[in-house]
Amino acid sequence: MKITGYAKILADYMSTLSEKYYSDEWMVQLEYELWRDTIEEPELLSPEEVEKLKTHKDNAEGWVRMDYDSNKLEFMSLKAWETHYKGNRPF
Repeated sequence: MKITGYAKILADYMSTLSEKYYSDEWMVQLEYELWRDTIEEPELLSPEEVEKLKTHKDNAEGWVRMDYDSNKLEFMSLKAWETHYKGNRPF
């Protein structure tokens, strides 16, 4: 599935944050780390980055994750992502 529109903007911003903090285009488990910072007390991101990430998430109405088997990004609805996150969070 090709990521387009607001989902692409979200994916690009997530990648920008990964480059900034980890010097990697998509750090392993990045989607979990960034999600945790959006729903709990941020450990990594500035308040401005959290708000921007939330805005992109809300506009996209979903979240972007890496399929580590195919090494491709995929977009998930918020409901699907929240279910996935609860069952797969690595920390």
